[in-house]
Amino acid sequence: MKNEGDVKKRVAAVFKDTSHCWYFMPPANGYGRSGIPDFVGCVRGSMFAVETKFGKGTTTANQEREIMALTHNGCRVWVVRDTNVDTWAAEFMEWAAKC
Repeated sequence: MKNEGDVKKRVAAVFKDTSHCWYFMPPANGYGRSGIPDFVGCVRGSMFAVETKFGKGTTTANQEREIMALTHNGCRVWVVRDTNVDTWAAEFMEWAAKC
């Protein structure tokens, strides 16, 4: 993987291979709320969110705020990096199978 875009492509491919998975990527254009994860979705009624990172990138304070709010309200949230994308894919598929 060369950049965060490659991580996002891999994450989207996992979602496409997951049965009953709906997801979208909120636009980061300045009109939405700052800190929303890169992907938000649902598998059979269970909500999830994924923030992607590449290299040494870290979550911002706004991203941490949204991750905490989502988690507090029952959403499963992952921070997926180029270094853990394969491990995450297996974990996500296992989680989705239980939904």
